Amino acid sequence: MGEKQEASGIAPQVLIVDDIDTNCMILAQITQDMGCSPRCATSAGEAAALISESLPQLILLDVFMPEMDGYEFCGRLKESPVTRDIPIIFISAADSSEDKVRGLKLGAVDYIGKPFEVAEVTMRVNNHLKIYHMQQELESLNRQLHSVINSQTRRMEEEQKNMLYALSSMAEGQGAPLAGHLDRTAHNCRILAQSLQFSPEFSEHISESFIHTIEVAVRLRDIGNLREPCSPSKLWEPGAENSRLLQRHVDQGTAFLEQMYACVPGNSFLPMAVEIAQCCHAYWDGGGYPRGIAGKQIPLSARIAALVDFLSASAMPHGERPACGKEAALEKISKGSGTLFDPEIVDVFLKVERQMLWYN
Repeated sequence: MGEKQEASGIAPQVLIVDDIDTNCMILAQITQDMGCSPRCATSAGEAAALISESLPQLILLDVFMPEMDGYEFCGRLKESPVTRDIPIIFISAADSSEDKVRGLKLGAVDYIGKPFEVAEVTMRVNNHLKIYHMQQELESLNRQLHSVINSQTRRMEEEQKNMLYALSSMAEGQGAPLAGHLDRTAHNCRILAQSLQFSPEFSEHISESFIHTIEVAVRLRDIGNLREPCSPSKLWEPGAENSRLLQRHVDQGTAFLEQMYACVPGNSFLPMAVEIAQCCHAYWDGGGYPRGIAGKQIPLSARIAALVDFLSASAMPHGERPACGKEAALEKISKGSGTLFDPEIVDVFLKVERQMLWYN
């Protein structure tokens, strides 16, 4: 260890805590001969002050000291996240089995009885410094690996998002909506989901991951435009013709996303995108499409997207019908509570609607 430390130019710091000056001097000389940098303290308080200045790589600790004994000091060091990983070796005249067990239970790595042999101290200090050095290297490698994995994960997620953004932009162009339509819709879904997070009814179901995912996934709700282009506002119009159009739009969009997910099952946004595309036109009372699902059978992501989608569609002209104003849209949403939309989501939406991006 001494040769290695001299070659690297880094001498490991060893803190010696003993109220007997002679013991401190002897242990300091032993560790210095090993290539270490010893520091001495005669009490726990003095040792704590030295530790606050610079963390040692190992502590040689006596048990019997004034004010605070070694056991209590060791316990305090192991309770602190700053010092709990520093290896501690007790060196004490109290070397019964009970004493050793007590010290090891407190977190010490070794226990040397007094009077000690120079060779024994050298060997044990050397071994534990090597172990500590290897542990530090392993932790450093783990941090580096974690950083690399996080970086790769973020890059993969960005690639997934960029692919879906490009796809959703193609679908948006087919439906000829207003400029910025997807960005507004994504923003409004995020605001609504964040607001629902504070509601007891939804707090357990909406995480930061959910919010992040819905902001991306909702952009694909009209992916059916790639097969049969139509304006989002037309999908909310009543009538048999529009009903058939809605069914084709939903079925084609859902099938497209399911096929896409089968090809890239690692994409974390597509499962929610499928939910939204399939169910955001299902009504709370069981109407809409697809038939047969109602209330909380409708996925939460689709219930959020349905309300935001309706808000977006209300701002778009269709045929000879002009876009309705904000107040008219809010009135329709309020009237649709409990029939078209989840009433609890509507209640939260109406409280935060001023944070939504409207269509000028």
